Amino acid sequence: MRQLTAYEHGWLDFGEGRDLALHEVEALASAEGVLPPGCLQWGHRRVKFTQFCGVVQVDGLQVEVLPKLTPYQTEAQQRDTLLTMLACAGDLEGVDNLGAGLATNRTTLLDLFIRHFAHLLERQLQQGLLRDYRDIDDTLDQVRGRIDLVRQQRENLFKPQRLACRYSELVADIPVNRLLHSALRLVILLCTSPMLAQQLHALRMRFGQVGTLAHHERGPAADQLNRMQSRYYPLVALAHLFLDGQFLDARSGRQQAFSLLFDMNRLFERYTASRLRPLASRHGLKLMEQGPRRYLGQEDNGRGRLQMRPDISLRDVRGRPVVILDTKWKRIEGPVALAALSAADLYQMAAYATAYGCGSVVLLYPEQAHLRSGQTHHLTLAGPQRVRLTLGAIPLDGQLINTDLLEEGSQSMRDELQAGVAPVTLI
Repeated sequence: MRQLTAYEHGWLDFGEGRDLALHEVEALASAEGVLPPGCLQWGHRRVKFTQFCGVVQVDGLQVEVLPKLTPYQTEAQQRDTLLTMLACAGDLEGVDNLGAGLATNRTTLLDLFIRHFAHLLERQLQQGLLRDYRDIDDTLDQVRGRIDLVRQQRENLFKPQRLACRYSELVADIPVNRLLHSALRLVILLCTSPMLAQQLHALRMRFGQVGTLAHHERGPAADQLNRMQSRYYPLVALAHLFLDGQFLDARSGRQQAFSLLFDMNRLFERYTASRLRPLASRHGLKLMEQGPRRYLGQEDNGRGRLQMRPDISLRDVRGRPVVILDTKWKRIEGPVALAALSAADLYQMAAYATAYGCGSVVLLYPEQAHLRSGQTHHLTLAGPQRVRLTLGAIPLDGQLINTDLLEEGSQSMRDELQAGVAPVTLI
């Protein structure tokens, strides 16, 4: 298996002696239909991954796609950045703790994901394999459970020494275990580390009496687990990520492609929300993702046009948005951060301020060379209503951000308190 490291929005040339051989390009192109839409962008004898990071594996080639915000970071640091964001956003709980010290240049991103899966599984198996009761119908020579009279009359009418019994038995071959066994069997084929493969084979021996899912079966989702199985929630969610990423060739029955890709725009939005939520709570504000939704305009018949859905909004005690935040997974080009803002982004924030009647809007970028955490830049937008735009950076190391970003929203609430609005406790 040849391993190749790429970066989002970084071109890969193909041809003899280039990044990709022609047969690898053909395999990647044939798998494009099962990859996330818009994941690949093709150019003249070159291809690049857009805003998606993660792992793609096609015949004989494994490509790991890393985020690229600062040119001086190593591959290991970029892997750490992605792992931290996934852990904070809730996609892979605890993967940042396991990845610390392991995300070296010799450890692939996929092996880190698999190692995390093995760690979670081993920790749960220390408490014993999950078991549940299953009803079993069998014909015995002595009563066990209860006699099924209908089956007894139908099958053993002339064999009174045989008894049709129905009983419950505690078994390990249950849907949750079959899901985990299926994921375990898959990751054994995907991992590249011999030591990790040995660990996975040892774990699979614990599932000797457990079957695997059929091709048409999906297994229980994480939110379908009962109370006794709830501790398996992160493990089941990760197992589905692995199984959903495999695509089989219907003609040969073998694995054709595997992908575990994350949309960095959406991931950065969820990561930012997780970092802002405790901060908003301390300011007496309630954080809402992807809303509230409103139309920018209405026709004469009252029909709304151009529905808006802010990435993040901070609402006061009356549910009114006092701060609208928009996340941008982009690089700032140039030393002056405000000068690097695009006209489209400024128009968007001005539209938010007008539609929501909000006097404070915030643009949040990931921390980078020309936009450091702890520093904020301000701009007053022209219009009948004074709107203050704040440009800030979110650190990608999982640390809490500074309070200046929310100061406008909390100040708005204080002004309402002085005007006699219903009181609220500010911490």
